[in-house]
Amino acid sequence: MITQGMLVLTHYGTYLAPGLALFALWFALTPKALTALRILILLAAFVLMRDAMTPLGMWALSDAVSITFTANTFVLAALGGLSLLMIAVLSRLAPELWRLVVWVKGQPLAGLAAGLAMGCLIGVPLRFYQGIEAHAIPGYWAWLPGMAVLAYGGNALEEVLFRGFLQGYLEQQVTPLRAALLSGVAFAACHAFLALSVTQLGWPVLLFTLIEGLACALVRMRFGVLAATLAHGTAILLIAVPYMA
Repeated sequence: MITQGMLVLTHYGTYLAPGLALFALWFALTPKALTALRILILLAAFVLMRDAMTPLGMWALSDAVSITFTANTFVLAALGGLSLLMIAVLSRLAPELWRLVVWVKGQPLAGLAAGLAMGCLIGVPLRFYQGIEAHAIPGYWAWLPGMAVLAYGGNALEEVLFRGFLQGYLEQQVTPLRAALLSGVAFAACHAFLALSVTQLGWPVLLFTLIEGLACALVRMRFGVLAATLAHGTAILLIAVPYMA
């Protein structure tokens, strides 16, 4: 599993390298004073990294509101770990953007409870709709820990970008509520290429991501990025299943 996983990750990295190199050069050449543009560059680079996983068979969407991920738990855990590493790198490379991230607002425990509740509110109905029965999926419980690392680690990076950098920046320009709405809509819009071109599943993907994006943005507005990450990660973890060849 590890050997196969290393091959998958190596292929993924070499596949992305030319595009990411251009984004890195673009980011490096952009003056720090152009905060909004630097955030947009990072968002576009993230969309590339996320959407490229689909043609490589690392994850997939279906019109049955199903999200399937590779059954290789090493790949899942590695992607989640790399996402956390990228967060750490961004904190060093872009401290001016890092200052926009509001990790916790209000009572930390209340925020964690709200994030978990919101994630369940999104994920549990869809899990019942999908009819997911964990005991009927071969290897599900062995796969779940790796998926949990990706669900929370990978979505931590996404939340830092959308709810940390973007929403934090927008709150300096408009009211917190409008910043949350803009963040949620931007999140859904950044799934348009995935919905309309990569998977061709259309509006159901955009509707789900709009609901999810607005929910996480409102949680971030009230409780911070950490709670929004918990909401996002929990929702994905609840509706994800391993890909069975």
